[in-house]
Parts: sequence; structure tokens; C-alpha cells
Amino acid sequence: MSESQYMTAERGWVAISRHPKGGTKVDPILWWELDDHGIKPLVKHPNGWMVEPRPHTREVIRATPKAAFLLAVGYELEALVDRAVTDREFDMIEDLRQLLKRAWTDGE
Repeated sequence: MSESQYMTAERGWVAISRHPKGGTKVDPILWWELDDHGIKPLVKHPNGWMVEPRPHTREVIRATPKAAFLLAVGYELEALVDRAVTDREFDMIEDLRQLLKRAWTDGE
């Protein structure tokens, strides 16, 4: 295959990225690019171009909106743990973790 081929992505595919300064982002995968190097997901850049997901992408998954949101929140929680220093901060993080855990299992 010398030139790229493109396929529309099915609903629910997302790229979840976590940048140390920019926070967590969830971008819908709109297209797949197939070429000699494999399959690449494509998301819509703010300027309208279709590009590969951000360099800090952690996951490319097919998920319900709730599952994608909760996974993104989990990455934010992970970042909070990395920055926490006081007992109060760690207690608050544990409270958030329990809330996230309940939200994950409710309605499944």
C-alpha cells in the first residue's frame, strides 16, 4: 500500500491525553489512517485539520461517554497524587478516589 487509505471511525472511539501542564483532554477519534506503517487514529485539530492525537496520549479506546470521562478523571486524580504533600491533601484524594470508584460501578 503506497498511499494512505482512510476509514471513518465508529462512534465511541476516543484519545485520552494527559499533559503535565495542560491537563487531561478527551478527543473523539473521527478517522483512521491506514498506510505502510500501520493504523493511526485521527482527531480534529482546532484549525480544522485531521491530525494524530496529542503526543501525551495515554489511551486510544472505544468507550461510552461515562467510561471515557471517568478514565480521564482517573488520570487527573493520578496527577493530584503526584503533587500532594500534606495528610489533608492525601485524605481528600482518597475521598475523590472512593467517589470515582462508586461512579464507575453505578449503573454498569
